Formats: sequence, C-alpha cells, structure tokens
Amino acid sequence: MKLTRRRFLMSLPLFGGGAFCAAAFVEARLVETRRLDMRGLGLGKRIVHFSDLHYRGDRAFGEGIIERIQSLEPDYVVFTGDLVEHRKRTYLKDALDLIAGIGVPTFGVPGNHDPLDAESIADCRKAYETHGGAFLFGERVQLGGFVLHGSRNTQGLQYRESLPTILLCHFPVCGDAVLEKPYDLILAGHSHGGQVRLPLLGALILPPAVGRYDRGFYEAPAGKLYVNVGVGTLLLPMRFLCRPEITEILL
Repeated sequence: MKLTRRRFLMSLPLFGGGAFCAAAFVEARLVETRRLDMRGLGLGKRIVHFSDLHYRGDRAFGEGIIERIQSLEPDYVVFTGDLVEHRKRTYLKDALDLIAGIGVPTFGVPGNHDPLDAESIADCRKAYETHGGAFLFGERVQLGGFVLHGSRNTQGLQYRESLPTILLCHFPVCGDAVLEKPYDLILAGHSHGGQVRLPLLGALILPPAVGRYDRGFYEAPAGKLYVNVGVGTLLLPMRFLCRPEITEILL
C-alpha cells in the first residue's frame, strides 16, 4: 500500500502514542540518585531515602534498588511508605525481605497502601529491626546526635526535642502541619511526582494529601521538606519526565 501524505498525517497520532508509551515504560526502570545537602545540621551522617516501592513481584527490580542503596554506604536508610499496593498482604513478605536485606539500620513509616492489621504491623516491626532499625508507627527514636519521628498520618509528633529532629511522613501535606517547633527536615513520598508530567504543565494527576508539594525540596511551614517521587509505580508501570529516584542526604 502506497503511503500517501494523507495516510502519513493520519498515522502520526498512532506513532506518537506508541512512542510515548514505549518511553514511559522504559523510564519507569531508569532509577536515578538525587542528592540533598543538609550538612548545615553538622551531624556527619549519610542517609538514603526511598519511597513508594509498590512491590508486586518484580524481585529483580527490588533487588536492584537495594543494591543501589547499599552502594552509597549510608549510615541509615529511611523509607516513607507504600511497600505494596491496595493494602494487600500478597507481596508483603517479599517486600519486607528486601527491607531486611539492606544490611544497615532502616527506619520506615506506613503509607496509605500498606496493610495495617496487627499481623502486618508486627511483620513490619520485625523486618525493620533486623539491623537495628524500626517501623515508626507514630513513634520516635533517638539516634545519637539527632532524633527521628515517624508519623502514621498527615501530622508531625507533638514532642519537643533538644536535638535536631527529622520527620518521616508518607504524605507531603504534612509540610503544612501547625507545630510548636518546625522540624529540621521532613521526608515524604506518596505523590510519585505525578508519575506522568508534561513540559510547562507539570504533573497531570496527583493523589490527595499532596498539596503544593509534588516533588523535590520546599521551605514549608512545618520545616524543610523533601518529597521523593518514589521508586515504584501505581496501577500502570509507566513514568514520563519523572524518573524513579532514591535520595542521598548528607547531614
């Protein structure tokens, strides 16, 4: 069949859609490492932050994330929620095996997709405690020169600390929490950065409890806030102009 000018023009949307889908599926696997310099806190520590694994059986991808984290030789690792999807326990054990295999103290908080029945919470605590970490379900832990808070909702913890304090919270809107004392650093996830972004327009769709904090670093009322776009994907394994990331933080 001869390719006429008319047929060529009619085929452009099809080819464009196919190219977009191909690029989006590829980008979802291209994990990048971002860096955040918070050495003004003077703690001399290195933290790796990752979020939103949404594990659903891709062991090779999960192990690749863990290897990337380990290569950065962190003192601590933090995870800001959504190990799995839709509160299903189907893949929780394998996801927690990945957490336990990191090999350094790892601290995590729940996300809105994580199962929160008593058995699941107990399993999370056991996995995070493997190398001296903790699953912080609205709790705090002191780590030498600083304190780590872990939120189970959109708020910080109402503790007054004398040491520098970092909050782990799944939901970025926690940056708007009204607190007696702002946090030195807040680490969040949940947004996926929109997962699909367009030039000039930004994220096409964002979940609730993101507010104006869709990705990256912000000076928020509740403290300095970093929103990680996550390593996994929700529903469809696609990303566009929003690569998955882990964040190396120098304290």
